[in-house]
Amino acid sequence: PEYFEAGPHPIAKAVKTAAVDIPARAPVVLNTDGKLALISVTKGGTDTAPTYTVSATGLYGIVPEAAAKDEDAVVYLTGEFFADSLTLPDNAKAADIEVELRKIGIFLK
Repeated sequence: PEYFEAGPHPIAKAVKTAAVDIPARAPVVLNTDGKLALISVTKGGTDTAPTYTVSATGLYGIVPEAAAKDEDAVVYLTGEFFADSLTLPDNAKAADIEVELRKIGIFLK
């Protein structure tokens, strides 16, 4: 079976409105309107040697279930989760946001 939650401890939750469509198990940020948005990946470098920068500014938590734009979504604010179960944008890895997640009480295994 596929597991998402990795720890037995209670998980703090909040409810926020989605600014965009958000897939299940996605790390989210708060935009300037206080709504949920996805982390972003910026491409740099050259066409033959691209580099990618993941921006997790305003990282808020992880959405356990998909949410449509303008829909309220539950957000996990703390807890332990399996890194390989996260839904991340193309060219992003869990390691790119692991430190930022730790800062808000979310730990990856």
